[in-house]
Amino acid sequence: MSFTLRAMAAEDIDPLLMLAGDSVDAPQWTRRDYQQILLATPSGLLRRYGLVALSGDRLTGFAVASWLRHEPAAEVEGLVVERDHRRQGIGAALIGACMAWAAGAGASAIRLEVRASNLAALALYRRLGFSTAGVRRAYYSAPVEDALLLQAPLVSQSPL
Repeated sequence: MSFTLRAMAAEDIDPLLMLAGDSVDAPQWTRRDYQQILLATPSGLLRRYGLVALSGDRLTGFAVASWLRHEPAAEVEGLVVERDHRRQGIGAALIGACMAWAAGAGASAIRLEVRASNLAALALYRRLGFSTAGVRRAYYSAPVEDALLLQAPLVSQSPL
């Protein structure tokens, strides 16, 4: 199945909310949270990047990354791929785009957290160069579970 990536836009908010609501691993953000992502100014202290994956006209995934200027590492705040579209390269493409954005913004590394039991996600992240940087005990609820903190170095690019 083919897909395309593009920047997150206001018309994506309803499909984003629906997709996130269907996934226990998705960030459970509000409409206002997504609006704030779209309103972030590229020159501000906190830079944010949101993008979506589309299969045809259907939104099948999204990712959000952020970077605080003068911090070495950016962060993937959320990554969701619709269950029926997993294992087709969408997650890897979304994470790769976040990594490229973060490197271009000036970050030297990128980090994220993942449920310790999410073996498919862990395998993807390891393939993309992430390694374990720490553990947050009992971080997640429903069910209570540890979060693994992963980090990957970024290839330096000139800042955006």
